[in-house]
Amino acid sequence: MSTRLRRAACAALAAVCAVLGAPLTTQSAAASEVAARLRVDLDQLNPRVVEATTQSVTVTGRITNSSDRRVGKIDVRLQRGDVLDDEAGLRSALADPQRGDALNRPAVTSAFQPVADALDPNQSAQFSITVPVGPDKGALKLDKRGVYPVVLNFNGLPDYGRTERVGALSTLLPVLAVPGGGPAAPPAQPTQLSVLWPLIDDRPRRVETPTDGSRTVFADDGLAASMSSGRLFSLVDTARAAATTNVAALRSLCFVIDPDLLDTAAEMAAGYFVRAPDGSVFQGSGARTAQLWLDQVKDLTRGQCVIALPYADTDLVALTRAGTADLVSMAMSETSSIEAVLGTKPLTNTVWPAGGTMDARTLAALSGNTHTTVIVDSTRLQNAQGSLPYTLGSNLRAIPYDQLVANSLAPKASDDDSGVKTSSIQNGLASLVFRGGFQSTPGQSVLVAPPRRWTATPAELTVFLQTLNSLESQGFIRPLGLDGLVAGGDHGTATGLDYSPTDSAAEIPAPVTAELAKVNAVQRDLVTNVLSEDATIKVTPDTLVRPMRYALVRAGSSAWRGNPDGSRRATTAVSDEMNAMLAQVSVTDPGRPLSLASKDSPLPVFISNALPVAVRAKINVGGDPGLKPEQASVVKIPAKAGIPRYLPAEVTRTGRFTVTIWLTTDSGTLLGKSSRLELNSTSYGSITIVVTGMAAGVLVLLVGLRLVRRIRVARRAKAAADSDL
Repeated sequence: MSTRLRRAACAALAAVCAVLGAPLTTQSAAASEVAARLRVDLDQLNPRVVEATTQSVTVTGRITNSSDRRVGKIDVRLQRGDVLDDEAGLRSALADPQRGDALNRPAVTSAFQPVADALDPNQSAQFSITVPVGPDKGALKLDKRGVYPVVLNFNGLPDYGRTERVGALSTLLPVLAVPGGGPAAPPAQPTQLSVLWPLIDDRPRRVETPTDGSRTVFADDGLAASMSSGRLFSLVDTARAAATTNVAALRSLCFVIDPDLLDTAAEMAAGYFVRAPDGSVFQGSGARTAQLWLDQVKDLTRGQCVIALPYADTDLVALTRAGTADLVSMAMSETSSIEAVLGTKPLTNTVWPAGGTMDARTLAALSGNTHTTVIVDSTRLQNAQGSLPYTLGSNLRAIPYDQLVANSLAPKASDDDSGVKTSSIQNGLASLVFRGGFQSTPGQSVLVAPPRRWTATPAELTVFLQTLNSLESQGFIRPLGLDGLVAGGDHGTATGLDYSPTDSAAEIPAPVTAELAKVNAVQRDLVTNVLSEDATIKVTPDTLVRPMRYALVRAGSSAWRGNPDGSRRATTAVSDEMNAMLAQVSVTDPGRPLSLASKDSPLPVFISNALPVAVRAKINVGGDPGLKPEQASVVKIPAKAGIPRYLPAEVTRTGRFTVTIWLTTDSGTLLGKSSRLELNSTSYGSITIVVTGMAAGVLVLLVGLRLVRRIRVARRAKAAADSDL
């Protein structure tokens, strides 16, 4: 009996140990599922900056059940952590919000307020929470100036579970003045502020630009949607509305514009086609939209600071590494289209590279013959001394943008095991207030660089500009146009820019740029050595090939970073377009066997050229060993014409055989398709004659030998007969 009891006790102890050990795994698994419970989207935070007159903070937005189960009894409260009074704390809160004290060890929390009784999967609900900011119980108790980390914490009861945190949104709340106290005093020398305002498409859209006057073909019609009510519309309309309310609102903005986007919009306005997934094309719907958007951009940028990106926002470092210096030069020289379309001259030789840095080779290439200004990440400057702008070397200077503000404006992905979202616009505003109100070096200059393809909503962009205007009116910042920085003198020095292996890995991959360089080498050879202007048509080779050259630049766009398949498809499309052009120069197949009357009868061929330029081509003959063609001949085929040619050749045997004729450039690039000729030959070639002559000689020799032997035999027989007598 005691043995049974001992066994039962051991089994019970094992079960207890298993149960005690299980929560660690179960809790971890549950934590990882939190990320999938609710998605939190912020609509409004009011106010964005707490001042002396602020009495409460109101947060509104929407929650969506993104899990696979029903979530009930959803409540929300506002939590805050300790004030952040230095840059290190601010950076830590931005980089790792899920580990901040506002989420895990809040200093102050409000009471939970109900949001929704229950949400089924994919169901949404609006929420709104208002919390006082004073010293009372349940209030945020914002009793110091500075930047506070705050978190919206949502609790709920998932089916088959227990009450837990089901979603969270983390952001930063700047307190410029303590509520109930006196207003904050601005610095004697406020921070000078410049803001880049990027107008850049998500990616290049054009997939075919004909040279015969027909309409351009786009990969999709997404640009029309972006210009009518999407991202590009919001960026233009928000700035325009701010300028309408306050004329001075644009003084700190500098518009960064892609020349390819303006060219694309202009082509859209003239009418365009869109390629469907099945390869068919249909009429695009955004012609009027594109024209209206262009008109708004023209009005908005008149007399303002404008920077021209390299054409199609080219990945300058990747193309330089690939040895396509001509494409880099072309991308950098296309700023004239901005002046032609907008009527505003952009800042000359000013570059904002993708990733905020460049390698030494690209920097050297850009500064070879012109004075170039590079807008870079402030943390990438090496051995910087003094203040901006910084001299980097001969013909080269750098203006750094504030990396803290840029990092805070960049959207953060939710961490897989926390489900914490962040508000990038609010974080950016908090960083700006920190720079202008709490860490202000007298007269410092701060350049703000938002994400290159900024996805902030119209409401967020409006709040951003309104907050800038408020900080300016209170004397904490002073607008400084970037053109003033570019035109001014250098105030510091730096030895170079940091370019790490991580930066290299972010470029368009080398295999893709290698293929791009290969296609580029072919087009260069065509323009230089193969194609020439025809006096009757007056089309230059450069005019014919230029659309493909622009397409190569678009294939090297930094928009394809992280999407090598997109760049590969773009490069392949250019290669296919070039092959289609080269196919218009070809050898015509006669379609029937040809008979050769003699051993040296020439081979008749007909060469056609459907291009509007003259073409230099090499005629190549190969195939059956029964034919010995002479050395390959070079011909020049007039534009839109065909010419006959007779190729000298020597037939070495009789019978029927096949030869192949094809055209190439001098460098070996194939032109058009090869042609197979079937030949019938009844003549004797030189080898046949030689062989026949040798056979005849041998036959004569053998006959002669036989006669000699017969004569000898006859003589022996006669001699024998005479001896017998």
